[in-house]
Amino acid sequence: MSKKAYSNDLVRVIEKFLNDDDWNFSFDDERGMFRFGLRIKGKINNINYVVDVKEEEYLVYAISPISADQDDKKMMTNMAEFICRANYGLKMGNFEFDFSDGEIRYKVHVPCEDIIPSTAIVKRSIYCPATLFEQYGSGIVNIIFNGASGKEAVEKCENNSSNDMRRMLAQLASEEGADSSDSNVDELVARLAARLGIDPTADDNDDDDD
Repeated sequence: MSKKAYSNDLVRVIEKFLNDDDWNFSFDDERGMFRFGLRIKGKINNINYVVDVKEEEYLVYAISPISADQDDKKMMTNMAEFICRANYGLKMGNFEFDFSDGEIRYKVHVPCEDIIPSTAIVKRSIYCPATLFEQYGSGIVNIIFNGASGKEAVEKCENNSSNDMRRMLAQLASEEGADSSDSNVDELVARLAARLGIDPTADDNDDDDD
């Protein structure tokens, strides 16, 4: 196999970040690819990474260890709907779904024409997929093992995420000295939640809905 053309400068900046951040990784110098794994929180507790370096760009792929059953038409349809709904509004990267084998992954594309990305950009491109798998991993599991529809799986993931964020924001507001019974706390939570694009009116009881 002939060696693939890729940017050594991009390899160096990505490798430096991974070393400085204490990642355990391997690098294929024939193909220009980094490989490593990461344990995350949630129903899917580990994901496998491939960072594919090219001449003027690199791509980060985070791959789910579980896949949809390609022979189960209903599951494949539900997963496709789930992926479309989860992707809507995402600002960096997107989920991808392979109809040939049911593989689910998250991709981030970083164009680097005439520039070398900063450490902050490399860090964000690598941690972004983990954050999204933590948010939506339970939905993937619910579809594969519980037969959930794409719509209900996404709604449950996003409700849970909103409730977790609301509790965290309320705690932060309280730690700043605000009275938890004061309406100003709710106003602060609402403003912060709006900035983060979550629903500040979500009911904590939604966590228990089937």
